[in-house]
Amino acid sequence: MNKLVLSLIFILSLNIAFGQFNQIQSEDKCGYDPVKDAQLLELYGDNWGYGYDDLLNDIAEWELSDYIQVQSIGQSTQGREMYELTITNFNPAKTSKRRIYIHVRTHPGEVQSFRVADEIINYLSAENGIGNYLRDQCIFHIVPMYNPDGVELEYPRENANGVDLESNWNAGTPEIEVQNLRARFEELMLEDNPIEVALNMHSAHECNRFFWVHHPNGTSTQYFSLEEEFVESVRSHFLEGIMPFDSHISWSGGNPGQYPESWWWTNHQETVMALTYEDMNCSSAGLYDQTAYAILFGISDYLDLGYTGIKENLSDVSFNIYPNPVKDILSIESDLPSSKEVSLTIYNSFGTLVYETTYTGSTKIDFKSMNLSSGLYIIKCKYDEYTDTEKIIYSD
Repeated sequence: MNKLVLSLIFILSLNIAFGQFNQIQSEDKCGYDPVKDAQLLELYGDNWGYGYDDLLNDIAEWELSDYIQVQSIGQSTQGREMYELTITNFNPAKTSKRRIYIHVRTHPGEVQSFRVADEIINYLSAENGIGNYLRDQCIFHIVPMYNPDGVELEYPRENANGVDLESNWNAGTPEIEVQNLRARFEELMLEDNPIEVALNMHSAHECNRFFWVHHPNGTSTQYFSLEEEFVESVRSHFLEGIMPFDSHISWSGGNPGQYPESWWWTNHQETVMALTYEDMNCSSAGLYDQTAYAILFGISDYLDLGYTGIKENLSDVSFNIYPNPVKDILSIESDLPSSKEVSLTIYNSFGTLVYETTYTGSTKIDFKSMNLSSGLYIIKCKYDEYTDTEKIIYSD
């Protein structure tokens, strides 16, 4: 075989491989980009700023709540417990409660999905407001770290076996993590009050907040209408932050089979609203509390739960936090009444609390006096049911 023929075969093989790579990329929900993942890992720190040890610390705190029960739904490939939180008002127990399931951090690098889920947990465990109302009406199950091995190994997408759990649901022998979660779904679907909403929390490199909506070709016309109702219910509480329901439509060629939502549709059709939510996987991500509030309010609206609490016009509330990056003094201004007390907390990229205070009106924070090292910090300004979350880069 001459050199020309060999060269043509080599070029053809590269074109085929490149085409397959592009096909894989086009089917990827979150827009996998190894360069961006490496940059975000460097920015956020070990385990993208929240590792398994951090989860265990939070588990210990969550277990202190009267409204949260923690259990393991099985172990990961490397033997780590896969924890599930059940959140409700346990007394009196009501078998008629509506059931919602949320699983988080399938892709380890998408830590923003946990930040949203963490705010959902905060709302649901609060003593008043929408959380208290939903606990009376619903049972929430939340898996805050579905892929703990991948998180600890700092893999951007895969579990310890190098498998993307998101697209492993129709494998002949699925990964143990998939088997554990699917078994839990099957168990709860046998209850008198089965799961009605199942959210799969991710974050996308395109740096927008949106839901993946499934085309009628892969589901049904009725389900497509229900998807619109659900997504627009959520959006109505964060219009400027979440994209319209039809911004990302998949499955136009039919149900692909490999995703969790594929399993839900195949087995339960219109009875379960199963969707992937994508937060912003980029350095400008934030407003996790506002996103969480919109998701919870949207669930309430979709299930016709009749929550009549005050719907804050959150778009009218703002905290002006500057400069960013900060070298010494950070200023925080807001349009709240001067008598309104704000709770301020600052966390490092590992989620460890480094500063907390309360103030009214405006305030200034002297970063240099706290002897903090350079890096990423998360600032939360909270009042009532609203929290503004911002990321600040400190350079000493």
